Amino acid sequence: MTLFTRVLTQSNSVEELTFRWNSNENTQALLSGVDFSRYKVLSLCGNNLRTNGRTDISDLIAANPPLVELNLDINRLNDDDAVLIA
Repeated sequence: MTLFTRVLTQSNSVEELTFRWNSNENTQALLSGVDFSRYKVLSLCGNNLRTNGRTDISDLIAANPPLVELNLDINRLNDDDAVLIA
């Protein structure tokens, strides 16, 4: 996973990322290890993602003005997570 996150961070040409059907742990590692500030589209659906009180997703949104689309479908996010993300 470390090599994958390093490549994503160093790439200047990638604007869209689909990271589907992985685990919550791999997705959290991706969220904490990659600079998404230039990404326009992120699809993180189907990863059993949950925040557990962490602000990774809301921080990603705040630090990424070019973000046009964020797909969080088919995860384990609840109402408390939605409030935290918003």
